[in-house]
Amino acid sequence: MGGSGVRIVYVGIMACLVAIGGCSPVAAPVKQPPAWVMNPSNGGKVAGVGSCRPHINGFSAQRKVAIRRGLDEIAMQKGMTISNVALVGTSGTRAGTTTSMESWSFQTVDNQKVTAVVKASWRDPVTEELFVWVISN
Repeated sequence: MGGSGVRIVYVGIMACLVAIGGCSPVAAPVKQPPAWVMNPSNGGKVAGVGSCRPHINGFSAQRKVAIRRGLDEIAMQKGMTISNVALVGTSGTRAGTTTSMESWSFQTVDNQKVTAVVKASWRDPVTEELFVWVISN
């Protein structure tokens, strides 16, 4: 093979490499969580972040659990006693099973109430976990 034959093989190999590289999947950019997810403090006010994975009872229940967990975090920062109770019951018949869940969260100390506003929320696009940022009044 002469000089032009080597050049043709070289160009052919480069074309194949470019074609193979063009077929490889491009990873979708990962959306980073907002800064408040890891650092919820807000100018001296007590704040907390609650989260919840997808809930069996849908988005509304998922949001309620995340808010409750955010309130629990605020209560802990204020030195309040927190008590969470969850009751899970399962009943079955020949046709199938039914699962129900009830949960309560109590935050008390010296007759204080934990009140807060939801400042923002973010849902992880991969895990669908919901994060809620709550700030104490």
